[in-house]
Amino acid sequence: MKTKPTQTKSNTDRRRFLKLAGATLLAGAALPKAAQASINHFGGDFTDGTSNTYFGGVVTSAAGPGAILNVYLAVDADGTGVGTVSDTIHSQLNAHLEVRSGGRKGNAVRFEGVVRAANDAALVGKAFVVAGVVTENFTSLALRLDDATFTGKGFFVSAPQFITPIGSL
Repeated sequence: MKTKPTQTKSNTDRRRFLKLAGATLLAGAALPKAAQASINHFGGDFTDGTSNTYFGGVVTSAAGPGAILNVYLAVDADGTGVGTVSDTIHSQLNAHLEVRSGGRKGNAVRFEGVVRAANDAALVGKAFVVAGVVTENFTSLALRLDDATFTGKGFFVSAPQFITPIGSL
């Protein structure tokens, strides 16, 4: 007589995961449109207090050959936020940024702040400026940090403000 094999813990975990994933998809479909991010969001700007901005790209400098930096900023509607500068090969350039002010006027975007933490302690407290000219969702990009200027290309995304779900847990 054949007996039915007992269900293993991994099968139970897999089924539970699939159920939760399905429920998450259904819950996500019920969210209002305002909660969805879009690269083509036309509903806000820094000046109207409704949009967050994600801005970044890859920059390099003829004065610092070999350094190719990734720049990323996440900025709230009030123009403040955080960011990173990183180079996987030249890790001494890696830094965390504090964006203290910024905004967009027409196609020009400009963010200013200071280096909050860095692998090179000499960079901490130094001022930086990230500026660009936006064309649709893309931008020319310039980073000025510690008397060096890096230029390149990047992206610009304006998205509605999100409510942090932590408070509802």
